[in-house]
Amino acid sequence: MELFPILFLFVLVHQHVIHPVLANNDDEAANSKRYRIAIIGGGISGSFVTKYISEYDVARLHETVNGKQRKQCLLDKIVVYDISPGFSDDDGQSIHSNNDNDHVLKSSSDPRPENWQGSRVSSITVKDTVIELGASIIYDGNHLVVEMMNGDPDNLVRDDPMGTSKKEEEEGNNSREPYGFGIYHGNKEWLLKTSSFANYPPFFRKMLLPITFLWRYNLDYFRLQQAVKRAVSAFDIIYGLLNETKNELTYFESPMELWDAIGLRTAAAVSFHDLLDGLGLYRDASLEMQQETTTESSNSWWNWRKWLPGMGCMRSELVTAMTINTYNADLNEMNGLVGLVSYVPSSGELFSVKGGNNKLMESALYQSRRLYETAPKCEQSKERIQRQQKQVTTVISNGDTMELLSNEDSLGEFDVVILAAPLQQCRIQFLVHNPMGMDSSILHPMPLGGVHENIDNEDVIDRPGRTDTINNEHGDLAFAAPLPSSATTPYTSVVTTVISNATINTSHFGLDDYEALPRTILVSERGKMLEGITTLRIMSMEMGLIKLFSTEELSLEQRNTMFGSHHIIEYVQIWGGGDNREHSRTGGATPNFAGGRNSESLPFLLYDSSKHLSKSDGDGAALYYVNAIESSVAAIEISAIGAKSVAKLVARRLGLVSPVAVSSHDEL
Repeated sequence: MELFPILFLFVLVHQHVIHPVLANNDDEAANSKRYRIAIIGGGISGSFVTKYISEYDVARLHETVNGKQRKQCLLDKIVVYDISPGFSDDDGQSIHSNNDNDHVLKSSSDPRPENWQGSRVSSITVKDTVIELGASIIYDGNHLVVEMMNGDPDNLVRDDPMGTSKKEEEEGNNSREPYGFGIYHGNKEWLLKTSSFANYPPFFRKMLLPITFLWRYNLDYFRLQQAVKRAVSAFDIIYGLLNETKNELTYFESPMELWDAIGLRTAAAVSFHDLLDGLGLYRDASLEMQQETTTESSNSWWNWRKWLPGMGCMRSELVTAMTINTYNADLNEMNGLVGLVSYVPSSGELFSVKGGNNKLMESALYQSRRLYETAPKCEQSKERIQRQQKQVTTVISNGDTMELLSNEDSLGEFDVVILAAPLQQCRIQFLVHNPMGMDSSILHPMPLGGVHENIDNEDVIDRPGRTDTINNEHGDLAFAAPLPSSATTPYTSVVTTVISNATINTSHFGLDDYEALPRTILVSERGKMLEGITTLRIMSMEMGLIKLFSTEELSLEQRNTMFGSHHIIEYVQIWGGGDNREHSRTGGATPNFAGGRNSESLPFLLYDSSKHLSKSDGDGAALYYVNAIESSVAAIEISAIGAKSVAKLVARRLGLVSPVAVSSHDEL
């Protein structure tokens, strides 16, 4: 015990007298380490997370982190791997020209490798008309998307939603030009048609639409509008939480933590039908395919709701039609949060990006590169942000780094890997070297869902001196925990069909030859079953240009019945489904929410080698998962929120930001 003060003094002198250089170089050592990040998937999630991580590296360059001030950028390179067409660094060309005026963004449709669907935000150009194949509209309240557009105003320009014109809203419409929308019930029956207002003056049309909704949906209309307003207000809180970096409680480890913080977790865990029941919206089950009974008999004389016009039909008409259009699912299949999000656009201004919404992705990477080009202490900026059109097939962690493989070819080793594609669609093997270090050539599945212990004593092999097997996370009894259903269930299939030279068969739809057609035709549950379509959009009457969404590919007979025998198929995009089983299993447009039963999500941090290998210094390779947020709801803005959440977690891990711990979430 008497030696302790002497040893302590020796260590103190050694550190501060004999080797003062080591102490003085702490800051230099912290500033000299460079990190490499790989992002798998170049869609909204992958491109936006690139931009956000770059901002943390550049914009916070001179902030004090953990008591030290960074003097230079810490990210050596960020490489985005994506199979979709568009710009690529493989040919030696830069993502964009050095001259901002030559900043050209390309399409994101074909060619793709066979049976790989790529980003769900993509477009094609047919007869000089840009047509979105996937996500079509953006809501003005989507703060992160609007912020991205404001960062590149010369190239990201607002356009009318889905490439249509607002001319019909500004002038009288005395022709057969399509107008408004309708909800088709099948068998020549319409539940609602706003196209009947086409020949009225514009100021009358603006008054007639809300009056029609109020008369038809009355109290239910107000109830749902109020619920949507509350949801929008909750989402507004998200942006403040994501921008806050000093408070430890704003670093959300999973989507459910995020929804819980803003009061929307319950909505994500129940069906949309159950949520609407809780809001007091009456349910007219006679309009639904399943003919479910309601708790309150509509035939009872004391049921005051039946005396109000249209009471109960809003749920089965407008709400169902909008959810089928957006997610190809009915209200039993949707969770409450998805349902509210799908209805939000009905109360705000909508737009799309001129030239295609895929421009958002290319511009996000362009803005990332531009950040480094303008940072004075970030050398070799042109090589820092890369995009390569490669298929990542394997990710292997050795503890310190993760190696990416494309079949047999190594793509390099990285400190952080970010999966920005649905786990069940990516077709990647995630492997780790033997965690016990006994044989480095042996690879094991990476425990993406964490690990659990097999406590079956019959499987225990006694070893002399081994007393920690049951509690040892990486001993013989450690097994990968099963993944939640949200990470294994196939996505919902949707088929996008673009047709030209079409002639709408008005008699088939029960329309008169002289009346204006709805520009957008939505369907009820029965309409979807009878017609086989989920949405029909007239892009141009003159060219007979039409875009269709359906669950399966339409047969020739179906197309001839609706559009005449002279129609031409311009393009078919199959999002999941189809005859190819592998494509059906690894594709899809939106998650299968299963009425809230699949809302349990994986954490954003899928694998942490430092934790898995019990490293005391907390240093090691990590795998993050942006699309974990899709277990609850899927949309362009939701992908951006997931990207911002993951970028913030990565920035904390790499020392780009430094939170201050507080005691509980109640302080938010």
